[in-house]
Amino acid sequence: MNRTRRHRALIWIGVATMIACELPLLVQGGRAGQGGAARTKLAEAPTIRFFGSYRVAVDKTDPSKLPIIGAWRINFDKSDPSMKAQGRFKETGTVIYTAVNGGIKQEVFLFYPPKDDSYKTVFTDDGREFWWKLDGKNVYENPQGPNGLGQTVGMWLVDRNTLFRERATKGVIDERVLYRVSPDGKTLAWTTFNATGDSGHVVWDKIELPRR
Repeated sequence: MNRTRRHRALIWIGVATMIACELPLLVQGGRAGQGGAARTKLAEAPTIRFFGSYRVAVDKTDPSKLPIIGAWRINFDKSDPSMKAQGRFKETGTVIYTAVNGGIKQEVFLFYPPKDDSYKTVFTDDGREFWWKLDGKNVYENPQGPNGLGQTVGMWLVDRNTLFRERATKGVIDERVLYRVSPDGKTLAWTTFNATGDSGHVVWDKIELPRR
């Protein structure tokens, strides 16, 4: 092989090497581009604090089809034993979630049915009612009823089966609760986790919505 042919051969080897090195990058770049295009078609919801991003934008503004909507009866056998000992709820303790005006009305009853509807306007241990949106804003009032404590609540929709709650008293967060509906939609669990140690686990069974 003369000098010219050797020179050309070295050039071709160099070109071939560059192509070989670039090819995987081009393939990866192409796949990334395709993936990026695919992700663009699937609208992402905004990041929800430490929960990340989930595709639940529609359910946030119209929660009527969320599995938590409906009535639930307390199940002491599956709950933390302290719940029954505290006497916070009786055997007929009930919680009802109703979709209202783009948010959720939550009614909590020590026993059901309540004696009267005074819980709607006056604080009582027998029952309480409050309303919130799934926007993570801690501005919704009276999570424990109109008790004069200056309480607000913020609610996040983590996924269709999971909600996260933060309650604040006069601007200081003092309660955090995870609401989790089982995949079959028959069980609801409240899991409270607070730095004060006031934690617990309350389990509810789905029941037919009581007649009003």
